[in-house]
Amino acid sequence: MRQIEEVRKEINEIDRQIVDLFLRRMKCSEEVSEFKMHTGGQVLVTARENELLNTMLENVPDSLKQEYTSLLRTTTRISRKYQYTRILKAEPFRLQLPITARIDTPHTVCYQGLQASYQDAAAKALFPDAKRYPLKTFEDVFLEVSEGRADAGVVPIENSTAGTINEVYDLLEKHGLYISHSYIGRIRHCLAACKDATLDTVKTVHSHPQALRQCHHYIQDHNLAEVEESNTAIAAEEIARLGDPTRAAICSEEAAKLYGLTVLQHNINDGDFNQTRFIAVTRGLSAKEEDNRVSLILIIPHVTGSLYAALSVFSDYGLNMTEIHSRPLANMPWNYCFYIDFAGNILNEDTRTMIYQLTQEIPVVRILGSFPVIEEEGLNEND
Repeated sequence: MRQIEEVRKEINEIDRQIVDLFLRRMKCSEEVSEFKMHTGGQVLVTARENELLNTMLENVPDSLKQEYTSLLRTTTRISRKYQYTRILKAEPFRLQLPITARIDTPHTVCYQGLQASYQDAAAKALFPDAKRYPLKTFEDVFLEVSEGRADAGVVPIENSTAGTINEVYDLLEKHGLYISHSYIGRIRHCLAACKDATLDTVKTVHSHPQALRQCHHYIQDHNLAEVEESNTAIAAEEIARLGDPTRAAICSEEAAKLYGLTVLQHNINDGDFNQTRFIAVTRGLSAKEEDNRVSLILIIPHVTGSLYAALSVFSDYGLNMTEIHSRPLANMPWNYCFYIDFAGNILNEDTRTMIYQLTQEIPVVRILGSFPVIEEEGLNEND
């Protein structure tokens, strides 16, 4: 058996040879990109890559075929990235994005629920000078914006405790709207009831399903029954209307005050850092230099390695994915679309090139928005 230092010395020599071969290969990629710009050919030619893989595998022992397959697929993917970068830099017209002017000061903003809901607070934080008004459902918000009756709509999309709100993602796809702003605010739920209620009299709590999940431990510890409402402020209004001391709302303290309820318990969230991310949706795709987040949808073929190949592209461009989750396709059982957020800006060259590569290699790519993520002041201080 050789000493480890001797083996490492040989590995270093091999790696130096690999560097030389890599540079030669990338030089060839430059020539290929020039040819494809001249002829209009596709960068990804699947048949050519499969042929190359099959040919190279003939000289690889069975015990290393999977490893070599991974190596060669990574090499060809990096080669394509290099080609896409050169092509888009030389011919930026190849990626056409329908960017419109951003509405930073909308006249009208709608949200789901009632006044003093968390959505109302987020809408006020994002657009303090806008006329804000509530609607009954999330879909009503999307319809109001898509049909031009409101300039923007504000909806919650993710909570740090209860997770994503799938309905909102589905509505983004259904109505073809775009994300223009994002706001992260702290959520501090209270238990609020009519004036005759006490902690001992309350047996049932009303609230939005997400709020109920965010207070799951409190509800369990106090053996409370649950009633789902469409919004936390609507729950507060309902408790005020009922005047039943056995029932309480899980809502904001602002909602409790507005609807004349007594706060029986403050800060009943399961976690100390309970935060919700809200988004503003508008009719057009917009972008500004201060944007730091991009959201998109990918529909990927249901074949081995397709998701890995798509996600690897983000790493190739040094772009950090901040969120990914899947939703089933209603008309294609056991097939999925993937919602992905990543740190970037569609005005940025690397982001644009990555999107261009994805559009060339994946059947469906839809940009949901390029936007700034704004956090409530002091969000993580004594939350």
